[in-house]
Amino acid sequence: MSPAQNSAALRSFEEQWLARAPDPLSGLRERALQRFLQLGLPTSHDESWRYTSLRPLASQSFADAPRAAALGFEQALALEHSRALLGDRPAAEVQAATLVLVNGYPLLPLAPGSAAGLEIRTLSALARENPDLVVRHLEPLPDAEELRWLLLNTALGVDGVHIRIRGALAAPLLILHVGTAERPGTVAYPRVIVEAAPGAAATVLEHHIQHGAESPLSNSATLLALERDARIEHYRVFAAGERAVHFDTLQVRLERDAECRQFTVALGGGLVRASLDARLNEPGAKLDSRALLVGHADRHVDCVNVVRHAAARTVSRQTARAIASGTSRVIFNSKVVVDAGASQSDSQQSFRGLLLSPSAEIDSRPQLEIHTDEVKCAHGATTGRLDPNMLFYMLSRGLDRQTAQSLLVYAFLADVLTDMSLSAARSVIESELIRQLPDSQTLQEFR
Repeated sequence: MSPAQNSAALRSFEEQWLARAPDPLSGLRERALQRFLQLGLPTSHDESWRYTSLRPLASQSFADAPRAAALGFEQALALEHSRALLGDRPAAEVQAATLVLVNGYPLLPLAPGSAAGLEIRTLSALARENPDLVVRHLEPLPDAEELRWLLLNTALGVDGVHIRIRGALAAPLLILHVGTAERPGTVAYPRVIVEAAPGAAATVLEHHIQHGAESPLSNSATLLALERDARIEHYRVFAAGERAVHFDTLQVRLERDAECRQFTVALGGGLVRASLDARLNEPGAKLDSRALLVGHADRHVDCVNVVRHAAARTVSRQTARAIASGTSRVIFNSKVVVDAGASQSDSQQSFRGLLLSPSAEIDSRPQLEIHTDEVKCAHGATTGRLDPNMLFYMLSRGLDRQTAQSLLVYAFLADVLTDMSLSAARSVIESELIRQLPDSQTLQEFR
């Protein structure tokens, strides 16, 4: 056994498994754990992990993060945090249904808000009553190295939520993930499964925050399963503290004529790894994925997208914008696979990176893997500093250098932000992004 496979982290994960009480999913969980232990922690030899080293993490031991009840959490405290993403906005947007998970454990019932059209169950209760339904969403167990942490979530996750959206929701659903710990060296496994019934429509926001000085390593996973003609706009916003470590896996499954607009925004955390695994399974399925990745101070942000066109006449769009300042590093690794038989597929990948300091780094790698004819696929990636020609033009119009630079950065941000249909979330995200950028006071003046 290699040192990596016999690391302190892997031993501690196995100890967590041995401490688990049996449940209706124990067989599946054990298979997931054994596969994870056999494969080991990802290393730089794994293709999608070549820019992200987990050596410091491998040498640590981890225990289960405590339940909310053990920390004395009150629903009112969680609700106060839940407004952080929506802010002080018009009633139509503020009256969101709010679901809170603390270290992966759901606090039910729903917070006050519009819950019409929703069926929400804890995964632990659903596994007892209908284990086949849960297993259907957790299988097949993945072999792909970019989904390694999903195996561990399946093996060691204790609870989570299953959400069935039956119709068109009048207000957003806010899922607040709170990470909190009394000491370092804990790990949480949040799990969310969202099913959208045929013709259903909703906006779903997942907001990952930290409460207190410490937070557990978060290994979260979300599945969006959209049935025929369903429409979902999904946000995942990472806003934990500067030392937080977060591995998040988002799976998207689209049936005939289903559409998903997805936004990934990195606002916080020390190490954030955001994975997207999307499958367009039937004709007419459409995915529009947008990412805004901000490297600030010494933050490390790694975003990996894999989109598979498994049927004819499917459409995918990937747009990512990255900004890196200080000594941060941002990675965007995207891959589109067009299966045999998925003719007339249409895919575009667009990445732009903006370096704001000489010590920052941005890496990108768009890829195409095509196994059929009659497709329309394109990709492009550029990384650089502010356009000197645009800067010269603005200076020639009488603007000072600082103001001109700030306006160019602001325009770069707006490329993704303007596509967010939920204005309250867009405004709060924009304010936090601006706060982390050089010349933030000047930028605020142009909002």
